[in-house]
Order: sequence, then C-alpha cells, then structure tokens
Amino acid sequence: MSIKEEFAEIVKLLEKEDGKCLSELPDYWETSPAVKAEIELFTNNLQETIQFLDNDCTADQLLWLSEVLDEISVKLQSWEFIDALSRCFNRFQKECKGYAVKDCISFAEGQLRADVYRQRYPDFGK
Repeated sequence: MSIKEEFAEIVKLLEKEDGKCLSELPDYWETSPAVKAEIELFTNNLQETIQFLDNDCTADQLLWLSEVLDEISVKLQSWEFIDALSRCFNRFQKECKGYAVKDCISFAEGQLRADVYRQRYPDFGK
C-alpha cells in the first residue's frame, strides 16, 4: 500500500477519534492508535514522506498532519522534511488560513537538533 493510501486510512481513524477523544489530555498523543500510526508512517521513509508532501498531500491531510509535525521532526531530524512541509504549505495557504499550520512547521523546525540546525545555519549557538 502506498503512503497516500495508508494516510487516507489513518485520516479516517483520526476523524473517528475526533470528538470522542480529548486531544488536550496529556496522554492522548501517546495512546491514540491513529496518531501512533500517523507518526510511524511518516517517519518510516524520509524520501517517501517528501514525495507524498510534494505530490500527493491534500490541504485536509496537511491539516491533520500539522498536529504531529513536531513528533515527526524529532524522529526524522531533516531539513528536507521541513522544506517539503513549507512547499506543501505554500500550495495550500488559502485552504489553511485560520489554522496554525505555519506555526506547526516552525515548531517542527525547532525540534531539529543543534547539529542538524547548523547544517543550514553554521553560526547557530556560537
């Protein structure tokens, strides 16, 4: 199954959970099977994730994904991921208006370790 197909199934699970679960509860992100599957899917293969973000991701999917960008970023530690997110967001700025997707991307960037961050900003922390 492709990442596009898998994520479509995960979104169905997320939609079922939405309204039944209280995402503000401290353990929601650790206990939700749909969220766990989402993070696993997008951290399994960086190149497939980038391909999905560049070619297949819809505005609605980006909104769902924005909730876990920081967790994915922690695991991937990749500027390629951050750049693909930014390109995806730029395609859907109008559809994402009213949501904090850009802030989520910035927070995901903030999850990069200092050594990864310095790949782009060599003077960081000096």
